[in-house]
Amino acid sequence: MKSNKTIQAQKPINHQTNKPGYILVFTLVIMAIMMVMIYYSSTILFAETGIARNQKAASVSLNLAEAGLQEAMWRIQNDTTTKDAFVAGSANINITHPQALLTGGSYQFNILSTAPAAATITATGFDQFGARQAQRKISLNVIQTATAGAYSYDAALLVGGPNSGNAYIHNMNITYGTGFDPGGIVSAGSIDIGNANINVTKDILANGSISTHNSNVSYSGTEQANYPTAFTMPGIDVSSDNPNSYKSQAIGHNQYYTSAAFANLIKTKTTFNGIVYVAGSGGVTIKNKNLTFNGALISEGTITITNASLYVYHNPEPSGLITLGNLSVTNATLNIEGLVYIGVQSAVSTNANITVTGAILAHDFSGNNANLQLNFKKDWVSETLTGGGSGSTPIIKFQHWEEEY
Repeated sequence: MKSNKTIQAQKPINHQTNKPGYILVFTLVIMAIMMVMIYYSSTILFAETGIARNQKAASVSLNLAEAGLQEAMWRIQNDTTTKDAFVAGSANINITHPQALLTGGSYQFNILSTAPAAATITATGFDQFGARQAQRKISLNVIQTATAGAYSYDAALLVGGPNSGNAYIHNMNITYGTGFDPGGIVSAGSIDIGNANINVTKDILANGSISTHNSNVSYSGTEQANYPTAFTMPGIDVSSDNPNSYKSQAIGHNQYYTSAAFANLIKTKTTFNGIVYVAGSGGVTIKNKNLTFNGALISEGTITITNASLYVYHNPEPSGLITLGNLSVTNATLNIEGLVYIGVQSAVSTNANITVTGAILAHDFSGNNANLQLNFKKDWVSETLTGGGSGSTPIIKFQHWEEEY
């Protein structure tokens, strides 16, 4: 008999994995990765924002400290009470501006005398942002020399302080020429002579100590330490508004230059006549050149002479080399007729051969590995000191340093 059963085809077994489950897991992984990336991106963004804010705050506080420094300088030069205390050596002045230039900004400064007509200015700028505060501190030493006048010392090398007035003479040959005015070496501080040969035609005097090591020293006068009469740096009117100042004279003769302009000029010009004045803290750099000045080269900044020759002639007068900064001489030949006037410190180094017919006046002197011929002519020194007129002598700035915290 035939069976009436209907045989149904068996459905194949579905081995495919559940797709919606895999998609969910994959989506969660991607989201987790994106969350991590967003987190780190936001962390970097906030960090960079914080760094930028800190840099801005540091810049603002530095500018505020500079503002305090400039106000202190203005007070020394123009405020009668401050100026008198500065000149007398009794200044201890504190000024605070709780709100300055912008919200959260302030500055304060202190003027503290270190000697008559010498002081240290300390200015601090603040920038408050939220709960944090940026601070920058600037300290600056300032000095002012005496009123300009005739040269009163019998010294071809005067180191006149007031900070610190020391003469350091090592590995040097210093010879004074005969047939000129008798001249010696005087120092407002100490004189330290080592491995040197020195022959002067008058006295060696110091308000402090005199020490000599492995040296030959001869003089035609007196050697005396702790000399009772104080030696002071003579003044010179370099940059006042007096119409007879050296600055005014140079402007009147179209020989007033910025540091950059003068650096560009000496690329092609090697001889100058009269008073040449270089303004600004950039100073003068003479390197691998031979320059001649018939008159005077005057710089508000440091004069650096390297691998070069410099000639300054007393025609016309007044004549010389004057800087309110440092004078640094290395591997160079200098022949200067007139006054060498150095507002901060002179430093002569290896293979420096220097002849000065006149005198060297410096606040500090550091000589090493050099030959120095001094032919003292007192009248040439006096005419250059007074040739800038009788205006106020400038405030000389040196030893500038900054702190950040």
